[in-house]
Amino acid sequence: MNLYYFFFLVLLFTQKVYGEDAIETWNSVSLETQLFNQFEIGLEHGFRTKDGLSSFKQTFTELTVSYDAFDAIKIFIPVRYAIFEDKTKHRLSLGGSYRYNFKSLTCKYRIKLQRTSERSKSNEDLFRNKISIVYKMNKKIKPFISSEMVHLQDINKYNYDEYRLSLGLNLNLSKKKSLKIFYLYKLEDLTKSDQERINVFGLAYNLKR
Repeated sequence: MNLYYFFFLVLLFTQKVYGEDAIETWNSVSLETQLFNQFEIGLEHGFRTKDGLSSFKQTFTELTVSYDAFDAIKIFIPVRYAIFEDKTKHRLSLGGSYRYNFKSLTCKYRIKLQRTSERSKSNEDLFRNKISIVYKMNKKIKPFISSEMVHLQDINKYNYDEYRLSLGLNLNLSKKKSLKIFYLYKLEDLTKSDQERINVFGLAYNLKR
């Protein structure tokens, strides 16, 4: 994949950004370290804005413990505490992923069961299914594209609730440091007639110890 083709895709994705769709920014810093055997622990802190850069949306801290069951299979448990302008939420998840490498391409499938708790409200249970494709251009640059579907589940129904499509670049800054630059198009409330369309621009810095 040539970088010119990649940026052409970005333009196609963002051609409606300055129209009626909402704009958000997602930025995060994460630290990962090996515990013992195949266990790993990660800590991430994120900050998000809405209405471009003008309004605070949320900040969160997430702790994740993961286990490499096999070479291509990983099991993980993330716990997140998120602060919004007028509320706080707790989120507990259980997930797994499978990775397949084919020459310069890596395909990854991830499934996650997520429960979000908020004071004075019922728990919200979601299933998240995500497929990602990463292309290794060289040792430093890896473009990617991903698609994610979120299922809302309660006692009476099992419906699609959210869809995400994203693309970006993974940049290896050094052996243990990396930076992800991405654009994400999010379509919310699929079960409703007035769906919300959101454009997200983000940076994610990662350090491994």
